[in-house]
Amino acid sequence: MKKVLVTGGAGFIGSHLVDQLLDRGHRVIAVDDYTLGTPENVKEALNNERFELIELDLLDLDKLDQLFMRENIEMVYHLAANSDIREGTRSTDRDLKLTFMTTYNVLECMRNHQVNKIFFASSPVVFGRKDKPLTEDMSVHPESLYAASKQAAESFIMAFCNLYNIQSWIVRFSNIVGERATHGILFDFVNNLSNNPLELEVLGDGRQCKPYMYVRDLVDGVLYIVDHADELLNVFNIGPKDATLVADIAQMVLDAKGDQQRIVYTGGEGGWKGDIPTYGHNAIKLKNLGWEPSYDSDEAVKIALQRM
Repeated sequence: MKKVLVTGGAGFIGSHLVDQLLDRGHRVIAVDDYTLGTPENVKEALNNERFELIELDLLDLDKLDQLFMRENIEMVYHLAANSDIREGTRSTDRDLKLTFMTTYNVLECMRNHQVNKIFFASSPVVFGRKDKPLTEDMSVHPESLYAASKQAAESFIMAFCNLYNIQSWIVRFSNIVGERATHGILFDFVNNLSNNPLELEVLGDGRQCKPYMYVRDLVDGVLYIVDHADELLNVFNIGPKDATLVADIAQMVLDAKGDQQRIVYTGGEGGWKGDIPTYGHNAIKLKNLGWEPSYDSDEAVKIALQRM
């Protein structure tokens, strides 16, 4: 049994990770500033004596340091970040603060208190636009401030790993869908249907094509990587080998939640400035480690819709 810290632990992915860590018998401290997370997401975990939820802004280094000083933390799962890519184009310091500086503060507290294991949730957007499936060793070319902050955070983790002997797992997530989502394509589409009885607006031309992964499947993969990849620095892509068109997702949403609304496209290659409209994962490295997703991209979308 370990005592682990989950940042963003009351959020979409973080709350599912909390559930599985508790199922494994760990003691779990979750911190969240409730920008998007909510205690409702961890309501079952709150009944577990091995779980504690703390409202904390990771930009407050003093309070974060006090938490590390008070608790005998053995590992950090760092998921807290800005998750609104579009908002990051309007407020140019949003990603700097909420993704990069929060990561720096966590690393600095780990260094000061001799915590030597960190998992970091990164993103394939660090690669930018590529014309072939993404592999871990490809060059990076961020096209949004969100992507740049993720890349910068990765680089700092790698440096701390080298300088201070902190074992690190950096995993670049696909697009994640499922219950408790606070943003993302399914969340937006379902909310749009509730607000407009006549049509479903889709950003872009509908030809955007990306891999989607069901959230519980993702968490299974994350824990498998931490259990089985044992280098000082471990970097993995995670996601299905296929992808799903946005136009197909819109139709799935209508089939599951709609009432014969028409689909209206705003036009253009991407949904917003900095959007990567099409990419594919190459997760052979993870397959060779011994793990593959249980669902393909279309199945992940359909299962998520059933459970949202």
